Amino acid sequence: MHALAAWELAVLALVGAAAGFVNTVAGAGSLLSLRALMLFGMPPGLANGTNRVPVLAQSVAATLGFSKENKLPRAAVFAAAWPACVGALCGSVAASFVPDREMKLVLIGVLFVVGVLGLRKATVKADASELTDDAVVGLCKRPVIALWLFGAGAYGGFLQAGVGLLLLHALSNVGGLDLVRANALKAVVVAIFSVVAVAVFLARGMIIWLPAAAMAVGAVIGAQLAVKFAISWAARLKVVVVVVDFAACIVLLATT
Repeated sequence: MHALAAWELAVLALVGAAAGFVNTVAGAGSLLSLRALMLFGMPPGLANGTNRVPVLAQSVAATLGFSKENKLPRAAVFAAAWPACVGALCGSVAASFVPDREMKLVLIGVLFVVGVLGLRKATVKADASELTDDAVVGLCKRPVIALWLFGAGAYGGFLQAGVGLLLLHALSNVGGLDLVRANALKAVVVAIFSVVAVAVFLARGMIIWLPAAAMAVGAVIGAQLAVKFAISWAARLKVVVVVVDFAACIVLLATT
């Protein structure tokens, strides 16, 4: 990859902000960041590893934001995070050994499936926002939800892009949690398993730090704005998720 000029780093920061916003509100923001890194000459494998740094940064920022607004069910964090972390370890180790050409094919194919899955509109119960934290813990411990979380973690460790849609589907569509708290729980789960993924890709020498840092700065800003949006526009969050899903499908079709 060529040495990046100042304007290229600025563009990556802007893309990072957009990706951070989309990832925090719904998911699939990494479609933007991965594509940007590859357009600047980074091979898919290195782009996949480098992208984990801004994802980790935005997820920490989003977690802190939702926690500050008392929207994060803290008691459920461990129950939701451990199966996702086990999956992320498996997925990231597998991804670090996949050649670039195959990674690109897998990226297109899997993300298309994730985008189609995400098109299903959430069927959240009217009283979902009234679930207690203990009830959310019980929800995350259900075998079907734990299996979904493991699968989302494995996919997130392998490719990352679109994992937010899988987690929202698991917590909201399958589990019945309201989208605001599902987003908050999604953010902390991604933050935790991203530590695992970053460690694996770092050990494999698959992170380029300058573009990663530029995107991370933008991603933090985008995530902070997205938290306020997600809470203020909670009633319309379903529409936003569906629109993002459609956009993800269009991007995938355009890159095939």
